Formats: sequence, C-alpha cells, structure tokens
Amino acid sequence: MIFRVANETKIGRIENVPLTERARTAIMEAILENRFDERLPSEEQLAEMLNVSRTTIRTALQSLEQDGIITRKRAIGTTINAHLRPSSLALQRMVGFDGLLREKGYEVHVEVSWERGTPPAEIAAVFELDPEQDSLTAEKSYFADGDLAIYIRDVVPWQNLRSADFSGKMPASIFEFSDQEWKRPVDHVVAEMLPMVNEGGTTKLRVKKGKPFTRVRERHFALGGEVIAVSSVDVDNDFFHFEVFRRR
Repeated sequence: MIFRVANETKIGRIENVPLTERARTAIMEAILENRFDERLPSEEQLAEMLNVSRTTIRTALQSLEQDGIITRKRAIGTTINAHLRPSSLALQRMVGFDGLLREKGYEVHVEVSWERGTPPAEIAAVFELDPEQDSLTAEKSYFADGDLAIYIRDVVPWQNLRSADFSGKMPASIFEFSDQEWKRPVDHVVAEMLPMVNEGGTTKLRVKKGKPFTRVRERHFALGGEVIAVSSVDVDNDFFHFEVFRRR
C-alpha cells in the first residue's frame, strides 16, 4: 500500500515489527533516493505514511540524527544534512554492494559462483575459522560499467544452511541469501576497513601493481551474537570509497 501526499508518492507503508528499525530504514532509503527535498515531513505525516505511531517515528529520527543524517531544530523542523552521500552510509546499511554502486550511477553486472569444501586458508587464518570446517565459499565479482569494481569472498559454515542438500543458485546479496536459505538470517555486521596496496597477486581487482585499494573484513552475526558467516571484500577506490562520519 502506498500513501500519497500532495499527489506525489513519498514513501511506502511498513506493517511488521521491529517497527523502529524498519521506520528508520524506510526513511533513510527515501532520503537517499531523493524522495524528499531538504526537509522531512512532520512526525505526524511520517507516522501516517508508514502506518506507525509518532513515538516510533520520533525514536527512528533520533537514531538518524545521532548518525548525522538529519538535524532537528525546534521551529525549523527536520532537515537533511547537505553532506549526506551513500558512501558515508555504506557500512551502516545492510544492503548489497550492487545497490551501492547503482546509487553512484553505474550500470552493474554481478557474477556469482560457489563451491562446497573447506574455507580458503587465508580466510580461515584471518577470521580464525576452523580450517577443516565444511563450508560454502562464494566468489562474487561486481562490474561497474564493465570494469571490475568489487571482489568478494563469503564463507558460510555448511551447518548454517537450512538444507544439507543445498545446490541452488546463490543471490549476490549475502543478506538476501541468509533470509532465503540459512537457519538464522544475518542480524548485524561488524566491518573492519584496511588500506591495501596491490603488490602483485594481492587481489583479483584489476588495479595496477603498487596502486591502493580497500579491503573490508566483515563478520556477519545472528540475533544472539553468534558469527554465522564472514566476508572479505576488495574495493577498487576508483569506483567506490568509504567515509566515516564522526560527531561529538
């Protein structure tokens, strides 16, 4: 169901819990898709758009303000901070990297392959995995306008899959994959960013020897705090770079 204001579609309704987080996500996606101008609608309007209470909206907005996405001032209302860019929020959102590249205007093509076996030795060492554990290891290549922009390796312990006989097609997004095929979906992610230099064979990215790139090591957690998958993400800085927002 879509709620319309002033004859323009602004934002879709949400129906299920957890409401605060879903409201926050819906508002942020609307901001990033430029569905609002410089200012957000009132709490009352947002509550009606999303079919939630004003208390839920107020909590969601407080979270967005804490992250530096919006500024709230009495008599002025809620304004969207001018510095806001998708790259500033990339690691705060559990969205696929294809979506992040598309937000930057690239035509995106993703190639995905996977195999069953033990995890790659370097991945097992970095993340302190059992080197003999039966796992699904996926390789994903994200092409932006035909050039390799992001290369990812995911490792998921086979025991975390719902079906011991899984043999299907794997989606590019690990979050979509966890929703569809895992016993427990990804609840949150902890990411570590590492500046790297291609010393020849350091990465499958097509960056020249001696050129920098960014490696992101991600640990994917279930709701109870257990690590249920890991990812190593190599990013060509010419296509995408991450920013960190800090505030007092």
